[in-house]
Amino acid sequence: MSEIHVSHTLLITDARGSRKLALDGLKYTIGRDVNNNIQLYSRFVSRQHAVLLRVPGEGGRYLYRIIDGDLSGKPSVNGVIINHHMKVASSYDLRNGDVITLAPNVELTYLSSQT
Repeated sequence: MSEIHVSHTLLITDARGSRKLALDGLKYTIGRDVNNNIQLYSRFVSRQHAVLLRVPGEGGRYLYRIIDGDLSGKPSVNGVIINHHMKVASSYDLRNGDVITLAPNVELTYLSSQT
């Protein structure tokens, strides 16, 4: 019986273009501030816009949850929109292919694949 490995990737598009980031950490802070794990380049993105947390999923796998704002509970100014229509109230468990909009021309695409 072979072990199933799931890879998690974030495709980032902002004012500096597009880039890909492999996700394997427990927590990522996202925002305009240089101290974030994932720094975004847009004046419409909050300094601490969102947090990605790795959480347990089904079958011993894990997934990532996006939280609007910072870990102290302060929400971002423009919010977090999933798949162009759903505003995140506080948090959302990401699924493969989800498009996360943080500001005009700032999108993150979450990809997870089994190998």
